[in-house]
Amino acid sequence: MANPGKGTTGNGGNGQVLREQIFAVLSKSKTPEEGWLKILSQCTAQVRNKTIVERIAQECDLTLSGFRSDATLELYFDIARGRQDLGYIAKGRDDPGFRIGDLIQVHQSKAFTLIANAFQAMKICATNGIGISVRETTDSIELCLDGVIYSEGFNRDTFIKTLDSLNECVHKIQALIVGAQA
Repeated sequence: MANPGKGTTGNGGNGQVLREQIFAVLSKSKTPEEGWLKILSQCTAQVRNKTIVERIAQECDLTLSGFRSDATLELYFDIARGRQDLGYIAKGRDDPGFRIGDLIQVHQSKAFTLIANAFQAMKICATNGIGISVRETTDSIELCLDGVIYSEGFNRDTFIKTLDSLNECVHKIQALIVGAQA
């Protein structure tokens, strides 16, 4: 006869054991009960959102890698199709949705080219619904491009359309600015 509480899932089995372990940790915690609810809610959201992202990526024949999570970042994955890197998907714990983004690094020697084409780069992004921000480092200028999908609207179609728009912007901007670096 099977040992109750071992090797099964659902209402009993490992689910029950896991619940008991969670409650044991919580009962020893100095965190007030309101804090428990927030933490458990964040855990539930992370598991749900990670599962949704993984399922939709699989439906789109995309590969996810480099999963990360921390105190402010609920989830982060790099996205690829075959050997082609397509950017990333991320969601902060307090964000209402997901960011689909990519980073273009422009060497300082191309700063003039970037400045000369900045308006065109912004226009490319704006017409595709992609945000662009700029950050200067010691040896490069980083262009961070991202599109946002609210959680309620996150599905296969919005994900692939946002990813396609992002990649169109990346390729056009690279042709304007970075293409001359080669």
